[in-house]
Amino acid sequence: MKKRKDSGLDLPTTSRESTKKAEKKRSLEVPEAKRVVIHDIGYPFRLRGDPKPSGLEIDNEQLFADYAREQWAGSIVKKGMYLFDRYVMPDFAFQVIEIDPPESIITRDTEIILQSQSRESNIQGPKVEFDDIIGHEPIKQKCRVILKYLSNPMAFGEWAPRAVLFHGSPGTGKTLMARALAHEANAGILTTKASDLIGTHVGDGGRRISALFEDARKIAPSILFIDELDAIGLARSFQSIRGDVSEVVTALLAELDRTDEGSGVIVIGATNAPHLIDTAIRSRFDSSFEFPLPNAEERECILELYARKLPIPLVCDTHYLARLTDGFSGRDLRDRVLKEALHNAIATGASKITLDDILKTIESVRTRKSPEYTI
Repeated sequence: MKKRKDSGLDLPTTSRESTKKAEKKRSLEVPEAKRVVIHDIGYPFRLRGDPKPSGLEIDNEQLFADYAREQWAGSIVKKGMYLFDRYVMPDFAFQVIEIDPPESIITRDTEIILQSQSRESNIQGPKVEFDDIIGHEPIKQKCRVILKYLSNPMAFGEWAPRAVLFHGSPGTGKTLMARALAHEANAGILTTKASDLIGTHVGDGGRRISALFEDARKIAPSILFIDELDAIGLARSFQSIRGDVSEVVTALLAELDRTDEGSGVIVIGATNAPHLIDTAIRSRFDSSFEFPLPNAEERECILELYARKLPIPLVCDTHYLARLTDGFSGRDLRDRVLKEALHNAIATGASKITLDDILKTIESVRTRKSPEYTI
């Protein structure tokens, strides 16, 4: 093997010579690429149950660019196409998101830039503000304190908020509140489901947690929202059931301790099962807020809010419906009562949603909410 003088990468001589010939031939037909911007995609497939790739970290951009040019020189690329790594992570894919000129050939003079995709899975859905959320006034006040801290972290000193725990039944507004905070905060926000942080091998979970917190510190002031916190914050008494629990809990504790007033990072955890969370982790949260089920007045407001958005008019008394739906969450009212009644009306060709339609739906939901089995 010969070693090229301007690169530390070894390639077979024949392979290099053929690449040079191909590059020379193609350069006569297409322009040379001045700048190529790529982002990391991951592998073409993974085994069911394996975790998703958590993104790449580049320590030396110039070294990465030289490495990329070495293997892709002579390739004609255009926006949207995929490039595959052949050496360090074989078959790992990158996608071209920008290229100048639009369709051109990579040469050893091409500038290659990697824009690594974020590790977080952002909270999706329409933008929502605090005023759009019905109820939960104490939690809104705490979130407004967080917004003030993020706008001026130095003003709080040692009294800065660090971590807040949201807990309550499914569908009561925990993620909705996080979406509102993300919308109104003039700061970076990273969001993830805790289940995505669990690794396959020993040490994976700890590394992923450390990497996530490190990302939050890099864009500080920032918010780190971890949904389904009980998936990684299980009490260590479960170690006999889950052997990786102790390692993951220890890593999470270490990172929570590092989010002091000087870090500029606010951690918000959300869970449906606070009793499963390790007591040491719960003690790291400054505040803990329960999201209760809506009362009758709040249910009426929720019904009126979503009724105005229905494509078919709802012709019944929402005050009466609110009294019939005790124990229903906001998500139940929207997705299991109004949506199902709407679909039934559309299926039958009705021009409006009547009280009878809603009553049938409520009865169906009550049946599903009360299973016949016991544990």
